[in-house]
Amino acid sequence: MTDRTKRVLIVGRSTRALTETVALLRARGYAANATNQFDRVLEDYDARDLDLVLLGGQVPPPQREHLEAALLRRNPEVRLRSGLGGVARLLAAQVEELFGGSAPGVEHDPGTRAVTVTLRGPARVTATALWAVPVPPDPVPHAVVLRDGDLPAGRHPIPVPEQVPAQGAYAAVRVGDRTSVLRLGPPPRPLARSAGAAPLPAPEPVTTRLPWEVAAPTAP
Repeated sequence: MTDRTKRVLIVGRSTRALTETVALLRARGYAANATNQFDRVLEDYDARDLDLVLLGGQVPPPQREHLEAALLRRNPEVRLRSGLGGVARLLAAQVEELFGGSAPGVEHDPGTRAVTVTLRGPARVTATALWAVPVPPDPVPHAVVLRDGDLPAGRHPIPVPEQVPAQGAYAAVRVGDRTSVLRLGPPPRPLARSAGAAPLPAPEPVTTRLPWEVAAPTAP
């Protein structure tokens, strides 16, 4: 961290993803809070406190546009980004990449379903495939470790197994102390719902108000 602890607000729908992401980020030294109460964001949080706001895909476009404009008006320095999928480990990796910089030499080759890591010197490499299965009210997260260990200098293809879906999956790749997040395929197609289908169950409301100070980070 530089200057002060980075302060992150996650705005999304899934109670599980939000609460787990907050726990992960705070364990890693970030000051994090989260809410799925879209219409109360500006009342519950002071934009001047925030360094980054992640907005999930379930935030309705009109509310998202309103929130983005209002947050920037109150704090022109705040970063606004789209959260990638309803998986806590993925969102936490995204935050680490935004603040810490991408891991160098990390690429995805869709033709061979492999993540390639090119190292200038030996390094610890951890690569994990992450995705969520939509099971209302909260998506069910899945993870497969692709590689976890030390690698020598050189080019290293890391295969992505068939159990990782071709749509909606990501890879979080940590090289040393830096992380890159890669999309492994196109976004999943929205679930088809008939005109007379019952509305999806609402997630449990969540609005965390944890202090914007945290203890020293633990190892990821």
